[in-house]
Amino acid sequence: MKVVQTFNWFQYVLILLFSLSLLYGSDLSSKIESTECPKNYTCLTTFISPGSILYARELDLSVIWNDRPSAFDQVTVLADGSGKIFEVEVAEKVFYYRVLWKGKEILVSRFDLDLSKSLRTLDIQKISLLKEPTPNGKILANLPKNLVFDVIENTHPLPKKLGYVKVKYEDQVGWVKRSSLSDDEFDIRFYQVSLETLVKPYTFLAREDNFKTELTIVGKDFIVTSCKIGELACNVTSRMGESSFGMPEEAVYFDLNLSDGKQYVCEMRRVDFVSELQRVILEEITEEELDPFINCALKEEETEPTEPEESNETD
Repeated sequence: MKVVQTFNWFQYVLILLFSLSLLYGSDLSSKIESTECPKNYTCLTTFISPGSILYARELDLSVIWNDRPSAFDQVTVLADGSGKIFEVEVAEKVFYYRVLWKGKEILVSRFDLDLSKSLRTLDIQKISLLKEPTPNGKILANLPKNLVFDVIENTHPLPKKLGYVKVKYEDQVGWVKRSSLSDDEFDIRFYQVSLETLVKPYTFLAREDNFKTELTIVGKDFIVTSCKIGELACNVTSRMGESSFGMPEEAVYFDLNLSDGKQYVCEMRRVDFVSELQRVILEEITEEELDPFINCALKEEETEPTEPEESNETD
């Protein structure tokens, strides 16, 4: 009888552990690397953001060409005892953070790191600020929805939506579940709304200075009613795609054909339009003044491969 009871108890423990692993699998399944913090430093854990063009530097400021950080790599940011991050001026008024990556100290731009991001609390039933990044951590406060936070550090890469994010709320610093936060600093009414849906109600002007491009765009189906580059009119077609720079996200591309035969392509990312909608909410502009950033470039001419000329020489 005792043997049966022992077996049943052991079986119960196994089932309980398995259930917990399913319940919290997203937080426990992928362990973050443990990096020993150097003496007299404060260390912050974060990750390389996707979409970054990294020119990380060693301390002698030579560029790492063959072996450099890539998206989702974990790094440890070095700070002093008060939490102030150590920076190095690599060019005039250009500062990089000192970080540990794969056991060596390098310099990385803050804009390539998750801790440069800001996120908002979502509209869900309960969001807690926790003392520790664990499911059973002590609750320090309950957080209101749509509150923007700067990321101090994080246990997992932000795009994976796992683990916890350290933030400051009023005078308290604690951890919030990543799944309770949005993906950017913009109002949560725009959260996970597609670019096509966001632009649909509006007609707006998009301008670019380098080529003096002006597009008047009807949001529904991205119809361009007016197109000019300098003094020349252009014909336009649009197509959806993914952004060519910055964080990977939706983008619309406008292919411009001029009467002189030149071709241009202009790109508007989702973030470029949401930024303008945020300005409307803040009453910085009106809906009639929407003017999202677009990035334009001259299309490179595609040269057809030429057949090698036959030799007329005879032996």
